[in-house]
Amino acid sequence: MISAPIKFFYLLCLVSLFTGVAIAEEEEGKVVPPSSQYHDLKPSFVTNFGDASTKKLKFVKADISLRVFGNEALQVVKDHNALIRHQVVMLLSKQTEETMAVLGGQEKLRLQILEQVKAALKEETGEEQVDDLLFTTFVIQR
Repeated sequence: MISAPIKFFYLLCLVSLFTGVAIAEEEEGKVVPPSSQYHDLKPSFVTNFGDASTKKLKFVKADISLRVFGNEALQVVKDHNALIRHQVVMLLSKQTEETMAVLGGQEKLRLQILEQVKAALKEETGEEQVDDLLFTTFVIQR
């Protein structure tokens, strides 16, 4: 004769087996939305900025991460890395000391770069691909 704890153990195993099958069937019918992923643009961006008529050069160093949704968008961003880097460098070099020195100016610059990158990728691929752009490092030398 089987003892009560062993019967309980068998019953528990049987219930967990059927529960696992039911959960797996529910997951098969669901469409899983793509997860967000971050892509670091490496190496760091280092460029001069400001008025070229002054004798002292000013530099900015920025590390940037792009947020994309799904592996396909991530691959597109990797494939168009040179285009994205060009857009970023051109916008960074056009900045003035006033816009770079204040926090609101940096946020405005972040949004400008994001829109420029989205527009360039849309022109190349037909879709914007990038959801957000983040400065992970932002250093100015005056």
